[in-house]
Amino acid sequence: MAGEMINTFDTNVPKFVTKNGDNILFPFSPPIFQSLVDDNFIKDLISVGRKNQIDFRNNLAGNMKSGTSLHYEYDEFFDKAQNYLLKFVHRFVTGLNEKFGNDVLTRPLITKQYMRQKNYDETHCFLDSLWINFQQKNDFNPPHTHNGDLSFVIYCKVEDKIFKEQAISNTQQAGNIVFSHGESMTLTGTEFPVQPNENLIFIFPAKLKHFVPPYWIDSERITVSGNFVFRGVNK
Repeated sequence: MAGEMINTFDTNVPKFVTKNGDNILFPFSPPIFQSLVDDNFIKDLISVGRKNQIDFRNNLAGNMKSGTSLHYEYDEFFDKAQNYLLKFVHRFVTGLNEKFGNDVLTRPLITKQYMRQKNYDETHCFLDSLWINFQQKNDFNPPHTHNGDLSFVIYCKVEDKIFKEQAISNTQQAGNIVFSHGESMTLTGTEFPVQPNENLIFIFPAKLKHFVPPYWIDSERITVSGNFVFRGVNK
């Protein structure tokens, strides 16, 4: 890393800061990990992602009419990305345990019932899928969840101008990502909209519903997403 990056992300939702300077956000019950990824990793994600990867649009909820979504090959770069991203997963889990102490939130994640039944020696975390989204004007992702146990999104290229032009609506969220959870009721927020900037990474439970509204001007918005799974293994 050329120099240590300063985490200036700000929000008015409950949060705490870990020893590594990351934020763990609690806009509702499911925690969302937020940190920053290195510029060089972003460059590699884009460079490799633009090469001959696998068209992934049929596997996604997203409506990529003008843009596209490509799955990375399971190759040396995939392994490199897994090793880099696993550090953030570890920091997420460690940060939760620092706060709550007794693994209340993380124990169900790493000791699933089927693992106990099969008497595995250890639980390992693996990157199951990794894809890049080249979103264009009018493309969007409707409310959806992911496969796996933990999912993430990395913002590689986001131009501020996509947030400037909004539809005439009471939910002006062009270019945002919106996490949603829970029932709508008085004094209860069920949506957490985020206007992202480049280098942001969010890690969240794979079954946490989220969506990406369209934006209305010509601009390429590049994100990388993927899913981690926890599996029992024998030594």
